[in-house]
Amino acid sequence: MGHFPFFMEIEGKKGVIVGGGKVAARKVEKLLAFDPELTVIAPQIEECIRIQEKLLQKDAAASLLFRERELRMEDLEGADYVIAATDEEALNGRIADYCRKHRIPVNVVDDSKKCTFFFPALVKEGPLTIGISTDGQSPVAASWTRKEISRMLPEGLGNVIDLLGRVRPMVLQVDEGEDVRKEILERMFFYCLEKEGKVTPEELTGIFLKESGASRGIKE
Repeated sequence: MGHFPFFMEIEGKKGVIVGGGKVAARKVEKLLAFDPELTVIAPQIEECIRIQEKLLQKDAAASLLFRERELRMEDLEGADYVIAATDEEALNGRIADYCRKHRIPVNVVDDSKKCTFFFPALVKEGPLTIGISTDGQSPVAASWTRKEISRMLPEGLGNVIDLLGRVRPMVLQVDEGEDVRKEILERMFFYCLEKEGKVTPEELTGIFLKESGASRGIKE
């Protein structure tokens, strides 16, 4: 049947990662870009995870806490999602059972049957996020696809999307109709793409919104 790829806001959400090795480190690295509140629990937490805390910007909304001890099931209470990344199959199974019982989304590394959600291979470029899943059947294929998509993306695409998000409210003020607004946004997109995102809001509105008068009030 496959899994529908919902995109969920996790900023400020509580995530628990059980495991202290390289696999857990990869999950931490990917998640921190979306500003969650992460707690890592393991008897031994390796440097590959601890270094992620050092890489956090001072003004980052994300947080990363460590509990270097054995997991207690009450650690999972109130979690918005859990990732079981230990090398103990029995422990991963108990984590999955607890989460299912308490309706907490859970991902068990290397055991798709115990997962209630899959951790996708991610392509992230500014506001653009692309998630790739093979329903847990082939992580290798997901990784290959991620690399191919990353290679294909044009230079500056993230900047283009960010810029269009800033001028979009002005375009929506154009009263010539939805089709006209859609055409303006499309022309802006391809113009910015050609310029690799090296365009100012004033330049965009000056070129594409001059006749409508909607460019008034745009700020850099």
